[in-house]
Amino acid sequence: MSLTARIVLGFDAVCQAVQNLSNLADRLSLNRGLDLTNGTGANQANVLYHDERTLADGAEETLDLYGGTLLDGLKNALTMEKLKVLFVKNTSTDASLLIGGATTTPVDLFADVSDVFKQRPGGVFLTTAPDANGILLTTNKNLKLAHDGTGTSNLIYEIIAIGVD
Repeated sequence: MSLTARIVLGFDAVCQAVQNLSNLADRLSLNRGLDLTNGTGANQANVLYHDERTLADGAEETLDLYGGTLLDGLKNALTMEKLKVLFVKNTSTDASLLIGGATTTPVDLFADVSDVFKQRPGGVFLTTAPDANGILLTTNKNLKLAHDGTGTSNLIYEIIAIGVD
């Protein structure tokens, strides 16, 4: 199996103000990207996991990114040793997604049960660790996701994890 990936983040924004007979404008056009080639070193990855998942009102789940309980898109057991990219999008319009806080072996981004990121409705979480070390998952492998109990009865989120096996 071989993997290549391009993660792109772009901003195109204009802030305008009318001043007497003229318009003032502050324009921002910024594009940043991360290219990953196949492999295990810096700026490389060889494992891809992606899914759209549903949590009932107040429900939670813990994803084991290393232990082989999740399947990748080709139906292979996922044993990701290093995390290089994590993307989570909360598609709910009225409920927050709680990311982190696993009680056992949490991913180092959320190394304590009290480390929880509250992702607002429609929000996106993206982090990258493209260096050769990545975020080690062999011992700290569990990513907890929870519906905060407000809004709709179901919360749908998208998750993409790219790393090294």
